[in-house]
Parts: sequence; C-alpha cells; structure tokens
Amino acid sequence: MIPIITAVAGVLSALSSLSNLSGTSAVAGSDPTQLNTSGASATTFSDALQSALNRADEAIATANHKAKSFAAGDQSVSLSDVMVSLEQANLALQAASAVRDKVVAAYSNVMNMPI
Repeated sequence: MIPIITAVAGVLSALSSLSNLSGTSAVAGSDPTQLNTSGASATTFSDALQSALNRADEAIATANHKAKSFAAGDQSVSLSDVMVSLEQANLALQAASAVRDKVVAAYSNVMNMPI
C-alpha cells in the first residue's frame, strides 16, 4: 500500500478499536451491526471506510499494472486506457486524502472540546 492509504488504514483501525472498546451503545438495544428495516446488514463507518480504501488501492494497482504493461510494449493496452486508469487512480487518491483530512480535523475538534 502507498503511505497515504496506510495512514488512513491506521486511523481506521484506531476507530475500529475504539468502537469495539465502547462495548455498549448509548441507546439500549441498538446494535450497529443489526439488520436494518430492509433486511440488509447495516454498514458501519469503519466498514465503509475500509471498502473505500480497498477500492482506491485497487484502482492504483490497476493503473500501475496497465502503465507497466504499456511501457513493456503490450499491444493489447492502449495509451488511452492507461491515461484513463491513471486519472481514476489519481482521483481515488485525492478522495482518500480528503477523507483523511476530514477525519483528522474531526478528531482534533473532538479532542479540543472542553469537558
């Protein structure tokens, strides 16, 4: 993984461990992993963040593979495919960076709150 995704994954693991330590929720009987009204499993924030990180990492790996294939002279990979996949990876990385910045800002705000 690239450093920014590793950093966001670290924040994700910290959030996950905090949610596991809480043990009980504020509302009696509410469980974030319970089935919602449509019958589908409710997605937690950490699951959604992990999924987004996996998609970003996958986009970067795909772009890297296509760029290497094109550079090696693979005729089945066109330059336009390489450029599109590189731009998708760039956008995924920018989105991951923006989410990381927002999570860090939210954490800082919570930590600076008076008791």
